Amino acid sequence: MYQIALCDDEVKILEDMLNKVKEGFSKCGAAAEYYATEDAEALLQHIRKNNIDILFLDIDMPKYNGMEIAEYLLKENSKTLLVFVTNYEALVYKSFQYQPFGFIRKNYFEDEITEVIERALKALKDKKESLPIKVNNEIIKVNICDIKYFEGDCNYVNLYGVEEQYRFRETLGNLEKELSSKDFIRIHKGYLVNQQFIHRIKGNEVQLSDGTIIPVGRSYSDSVKRKVMEAMRG
Repeated sequence: MYQIALCDDEVKILEDMLNKVKEGFSKCGAAAEYYATEDAEALLQHIRKNNIDILFLDIDMPKYNGMEIAEYLLKENSKTLLVFVTNYEALVYKSFQYQPFGFIRKNYFEDEITEVIERALKALKDKKESLPIKVNNEIIKVNICDIKYFEGDCNYVNLYGVEEQYRFRETLGNLEKELSSKDFIRIHKGYLVNQQFIHRIKGNEVQLSDGTIIPVGRSYSDSVKRKVMEAMRG
């Protein structure tokens, strides 16, 4: 059973969000337990004591705003999938530094919630999946959710993970096809990146959460921004 939390400082909006989230999970045939609060401090206490699978969080709140709570989750290396709920689309790019899973516009909550839930459930399932690679005649399984990016190196690929790094014979094109449904996006002819590790997109560069800077190819620039935005919206 999934553990779901919601927080918005406006009670009526919170109640409406909760009802629609419940409907969304019901449509997806997924069982869940829900915690909803208008108090950001109470939310933090709940997060500290419970493992939350998905958090629907308003950005603009008094005392603790959504960004501050997101920063806490990031520092704690939380596995919670964070979905920002906001009407301020200008804050979306700023929110990348906290590695949100997605965002939903309040005015379109009913239209967007089911798709976001479907993608979140898929992501939770994908966390258990691995990518088999052949390294020095040995088959190694690497958790897909721990892969930050791939770098093309002639007829080989360098895999950069959270804790591991491997070099194996493969092409980025094949990996791009294999991982197209796993939130990996091609940002350059030489790089395939897991968008969940994207911290910031600025100009012709992408910065990952560990500070790594990766160039964005000129021909990929517009599609990278569009794909990241589309993926976050579901």
